[in-house]
Amino acid sequence: MNQKVRDTVISYTVATFGLLLVAIGVAWSIISNLGTSALSCPSYVLVGIGGLTVGNWTILINTFYMLVQLAVLRRQFKWKYLMQIPASLVFGYLIDFSLYCFSWLHPTTFSYRLILNVLSCVISALGISIEVVARAWMLSAEMTVYAFTKTIHKPFGNIKVVMDSLLVVVASVLAFSLFRNPFGFGEYTGLAGILTGETEGVVIGIGTLLSAVLIGWMMRFTDPVANKLIDAVISRFVYNKS
Repeated sequence: MNQKVRDTVISYTVATFGLLLVAIGVAWSIISNLGTSALSCPSYVLVGIGGLTVGNWTILINTFYMLVQLAVLRRQFKWKYLMQIPASLVFGYLIDFSLYCFSWLHPTTFSYRLILNVLSCVISALGISIEVVARAWMLSAEMTVYAFTKTIHKPFGNIKVVMDSLLVVVASVLAFSLFRNPFGFGEYTGLAGILTGETEGVVIGIGTLLSAVLIGWMMRFTDPVANKLIDAVISRFVYNKS
């Protein structure tokens, strides 16, 4: 196999594994019912109207992100950015696949839900670190932040914070407009039910705050793990050809 093709296949395989880990993290956060990450909030709220899955809505919303990028970047939008389309499809289907695989999880206590939500942050951080190191798939949310970074010349981290906050606000407005519950698509039974996960369909809650704080912090530890993993894969499949 041509070396360039070989490297490309390895990069996308590793990146897809990273996407799978992030998808599992999304699934666990949803199952915990304490709130999902900012990027997943709008998709999960819209599930409440029926008809489409979280993965389906993720694909559609990522398509909208691409339109925003086109409007922002205009002539600076490159053909390679269209790789976001297959990336969104893969990610959306992996989320639904993960929800199916872990449908047997039924956390009934707050401590169980909290542990599951924290674990979702850990596995998401590792998945994102692997994606970054692999440099293959381009997810639309990150590319949208990059588009604004490139045009208004502000730090990536600052724009990401603004975008994440905006997505939570949009999800809350959607939830209140559709279900009269600013925290999700279940019937609002009081703030206590939202915080403990007793209320059905919690989208914005403790878990949302945890993901905002923990994922970025945990990546300081998962980045070195991801680098070691990539080095191991490269040494096994690139240098060791026997």
